[in-house]
Amino acid sequence: MDLMYSKDPNVFNNPEITRIGNCQFRRFRTEVIRKNEAQLGPYTENDEAMINCAELDDNVEIKVTKSGQFLTSMHIAPYFYKGIIGSRGSRKQEIETDTGTHIKIPRTARTRINLIVLQMRDNHPVTHFISIPVLSQEIKTNFLTFKSKLLDGPPMRGVEDSIFLSTEKLHLTITTFVLLDDFEIENAVKMLQDCKTDIIDPLFKNVGPLKIVMQGIEIMNDDPTAADVLYGKVKLNVPKYSTSFQKMSDQIVDFFARRGLIRQQYDNVKLHVTLMNSRYRKRDSEAAGNNKKSRESFDASFILDKYKNYYFGEAEFSSVYLSVRFTTGDEQYYESAAAVSVV
Repeated sequence: MDLMYSKDPNVFNNPEITRIGNCQFRRFRTEVIRKNEAQLGPYTENDEAMINCAELDDNVEIKVTKSGQFLTSMHIAPYFYKGIIGSRGSRKQEIETDTGTHIKIPRTARTRINLIVLQMRDNHPVTHFISIPVLSQEIKTNFLTFKSKLLDGPPMRGVEDSIFLSTEKLHLTITTFVLLDDFEIENAVKMLQDCKTDIIDPLFKNVGPLKIVMQGIEIMNDDPTAADVLYGKVKLNVPKYSTSFQKMSDQIVDFFARRGLIRQQYDNVKLHVTLMNSRYRKRDSEAAGNNKKSRESFDASFILDKYKNYYFGEAEFSSVYLSVRFTTGDEQYYESAAAVSVV
């Protein structure tokens, strides 16, 4: 807005006097708006959608060559090559151009590659997971009794045998992985062993045998009439170590996230044992090779009312496993890539 369109009377009545030599000049204040100036909102960080790139480069060895160049190496599973190289090498060329490298890899190019790998992992089915078995004869017996009472009781929408988990595979999941070759599996195994030294041992030092107590049930969502997952609530039999149990789980997730194997989604691990999951529902359409039908929930209202504090039992808390998804080992639990003892 210029002088002629100002609505402020002081612009005309009280001009600023400027003296230059023996001359005086009246200087009228003006209001100026640039027509094409962008109107910017406040800047905010989208923390939840961002990856902390600095955390991806811990313990990276960078060497200096005789020619003064910087050199480091990193293992990438073959599955990720297509994402890094791109069509006819376009992605690789883009990274090289943007970071001034020949994929011999200064930090900026390394970070770009790590981000691509993380994003591609997100779109790949889970292959492994950190698990804690919750298995004892007491828990198996009480779980089967719980299951029988539900199946033999009054009809409930969506409740059928196929959505119950196997008694031999009841467990807590601490975190999940996409491990796509032997190198990545061996790396995860080593990290789990490091977790024992750095996390598990300090938290449970000089502790006698501990047991996991499973009592009470809850669902993942807020609507009991349309539940997808019903789980058993857990704690340790020695109350003062329940906090250590949670802390151990959270720190294991943080340990793997800082080394780029997983993306950390939550501040705390939800400690639970899944008992019923609508994802496992078997349909006639699956026999014909068509399993794309949307997930069908179940009504858990009656279950929550009648069995809210149901006691399943106790199981030894002795080991943490790197388990292989969709497998069954000799003892009917998941096959294990590695295991570390707790006490």
